[in-house]
Amino acid sequence: MPSSSRDPSFTETTLIRSALAAIGVLAAVIYAWGITVRPVHNYYASAVRSMAGSWRAFVFGGFDPQGSISIDKIPGAFWLQALSVRAFGFHDWSVALPSVLEAVATVLVLYKVVRRWAGPAAGLLAALVMALTPIAAALAKAQIADTLLTLLLVCAAGAWQRSVLDDKPLWPCAVWIGLAFHVKMVQAWLVLPVFALCYLVFARRRLGRLFVAGGVVLAVSSVWVVITLLTPAADRPYIDATSDNNPLSMVLGYNAASRFRGGNGWRDLLSEHTFVQIGWMYPICLLAVVLGLLWTRERSGYAMWGMWLAVHLLAFGFGQFRHAYYVVVLAPAVAALTGAGLVLFWRERARRPWLLPMAVLVSAGWALALPHRSLTAAVAVLALFAVLALLAARSSRLVALGAVVGLVAVLITPTAWTLSTDQAVAKANAANPSVGAKPRKPHLLSKEDRSLLDYVQRGSGNARYVLAVDGAGPAATLISQAGASVLPMGGFSAKTPFPTASEFRSLIHTGQLRYVQGEVKKPAKTVAQKNVAWAAEHCPQVRPHLYDCAGK
Repeated sequence: MPSSSRDPSFTETTLIRSALAAIGVLAAVIYAWGITVRPVHNYYASAVRSMAGSWRAFVFGGFDPQGSISIDKIPGAFWLQALSVRAFGFHDWSVALPSVLEAVATVLVLYKVVRRWAGPAAGLLAALVMALTPIAAALAKAQIADTLLTLLLVCAAGAWQRSVLDDKPLWPCAVWIGLAFHVKMVQAWLVLPVFALCYLVFARRRLGRLFVAGGVVLAVSSVWVVITLLTPAADRPYIDATSDNNPLSMVLGYNAASRFRGGNGWRDLLSEHTFVQIGWMYPICLLAVVLGLLWTRERSGYAMWGMWLAVHLLAFGFGQFRHAYYVVVLAPAVAALTGAGLVLFWRERARRPWLLPMAVLVSAGWALALPHRSLTAAVAVLALFAVLALLAARSSRLVALGAVVGLVAVLITPTAWTLSTDQAVAKANAANPSVGAKPRKPHLLSKEDRSLLDYVQRGSGNARYVLAVDGAGPAATLISQAGASVLPMGGFSAKTPFPTASEFRSLIHTGQLRYVQGEVKKPAKTVAQKNVAWAAEHCPQVRPHLYDCAGK
């Protein structure tokens, strides 16, 4: 037997790697379970299918196969999905695969970040908590951008940590944040005050590197916007959610400033449904931040992750908290503080034997007090046994057993919620993925949709579009499920002024568009409604709400 196999440090390293591998496999199984039957998000799936078929649509995030209008976001979150579809074809699993890989990568990267700061045991616990966070599991199977956002921000946290602890340059952290901006835009910048303030407090070299990093963040974040601004409007899609076809309006207006108008953030953030996504570990996190700053020398991690939590909670509370899945970006901070906190409490057991039992008791009580609680008896029994074992035992083995049982008591309820995402995966709400969300019927091609599509495809010949519809909603199923070249007038909200009346009539006059579908609204308030009204007035109705504008 080689001598290295008898080395305690070698054995410890092997055990740690084995434990990390087991956590990674666990996360992969939970996250990947059911992706072949997970319903896709029709709006984003349409864009992904269009982007997979056209490099023009790929670069600019074209919603329809012709790349006529973009989605209402920078398309960074969907580039990997489009590449997956381009490689494997359009399937539910090929659309979801990148999100699964991103979620598993987040677990593994978080281990590395926390290990560097608080040690391997804390890293393993953080990875385990992240893997068993309900909203992370629900979102891993979905198309939503927040999974990739979370991964990139965890990578940024790792780069920030290397700069602070190892005196490395700060600009790699800025690059990760800039990449994250292409996924979720201004939300990616919420970590900037966190990293900047903590860097000023804990880093050896301060203002110079901080200014350089700020410039790098702005430069990397601006890449897609600059490319879009420099591209002639005729050579790219119209930018959705804007009235001026300007990407800055979409990024800084529709997706930033407008999110702080008339929001009900605190109400939704503190709702019962949102709490069960991630709120199980809040008491441990709070205790970890306070005691970690008071008792340890590794204060930078406690300060950074604590501020990460605080800044995001404040932003969500004062803004429009539209979807429960937004809180997934809190998960790395919750997991990191939980892992580091539990290890800290364990190390303090000789001087403060009451600390770890108190943390278990408070966390178990919190879980029992939260709405939608489950496994009540199991949590109570496990917590009681753990507390008694930790307080009364003289045997080190019994103390260790008490710690393990306490960990199970803390994690058993969120784990149950996490596993529930696999049980209901086929009925999941693709538009608002979260644990306990009401299922939404998947938008599949109906007989009426197929009949309509067959009809307009036969009559359209080689026309650029087989159909124009009022809004992206009616177009999404036809594009995502059939790849049909449909013109979504008005974009996502049906209110974007595209195409204009002259552009719309030009498409008809030049034979690029024959059929128009939509319900006539009086008075017509949007550009799309006015185009439908024109078609109803000038073109014969050949089917309910379908107008044939050939030769007009």
